[in-house]
Amino acid sequence: MKEYNFYPPIEPFKSYLLPVGDIHKIYVEECGNPNGEPIIFLHGGPGSGVGKKARRFFDPEYYHIILFDQRACGRSIPFVETKENNIFYSMEDIESIRKHIGIDKINIFAGSFGTTLALTYAINYPQNVKKMILQGIFLAREKDLDWYFKDGLSEIYPDEFKMLKDYIKKEEQDDLLKAYHRIFTSDDKIKIEEAAKIWSEFQLRIMESENKMSLDREVYPADISLSILETHYFYNKMFWNDENYILNRVDKIKDIPIKIAHGRFDVNTRVGAAYELANKLNNCEFKIVENTGHSPFTEKMSKVLLKFLEDIKEENNGK
Repeated sequence: MKEYNFYPPIEPFKSYLLPVGDIHKIYVEECGNPNGEPIIFLHGGPGSGVGKKARRFFDPEYYHIILFDQRACGRSIPFVETKENNIFYSMEDIESIRKHIGIDKINIFAGSFGTTLALTYAINYPQNVKKMILQGIFLAREKDLDWYFKDGLSEIYPDEFKMLKDYIKKEEQDDLLKAYHRIFTSDDKIKIEEAAKIWSEFQLRIMESENKMSLDREVYPADISLSILETHYFYNKMFWNDENYILNRVDKIKDIPIKIAHGRFDVNTRVGAAYELANKLNNCEFKIVENTGHSPFTEKMSKVLLKFLEDIKEENNGK
């Protein structure tokens, strides 16, 4: 089997702030071939922003690579603004980018919460989606959030979960998501920074089992945006008004060509959700990646994703 490696670092040929609505401007960058096959990268979180390494999944000679920081994180402005900020606004931001660049149908590459956003967009704009590559499926159902904040992760990472729990007052520990949301919507800057560091380090630790936690560091802007925006989305149940929003509407996307990769040992987003989704799709290639977790950047996971991208090239070239 051919081995695939990340492409060399590249810089955007264009970057800008795109106004979306009355409040927000999202940071967009375009890389690679401006006349190439258009593909948009959707980062996770919500609130994590996009990093330079994400550009390196894509062949810059073949793909017109579009990356953006979702509302209120990364280089988008205003920072950590929760007004006019939910999954439907983010969905419309993808549509605004597509129209701004002048793309007919777009390919989507997404991971973690990015898959939630990608699937929501595709459900509402199936006619505008060409193909999708999705990694670490997150359906954001109540049971997925309960696994994270109640029973589930506490059984796999008991020490780390205890640290997440012990920061919260004892009388509020039965609902950690509500408690952290209360902190992150308060005016207590010190508490917000303390809680954000714990929140971010817990996320990093469970992403891959070899990751280590370290609270002996400064608080970064990405810690703040990740914690505030994740609790904003999760506490409000993605603003869907239907906790099984994606699977209840899967008929709208069942014929779109979709490639899914999911780590066998992904404890952030469990493989069962990906399996359930894949079995409802008519045109899906589903790969469980052994001995790996949630990160798209591990050697085993990245090789699968890079192969998926090469497969699209071959499919488009009629091979």
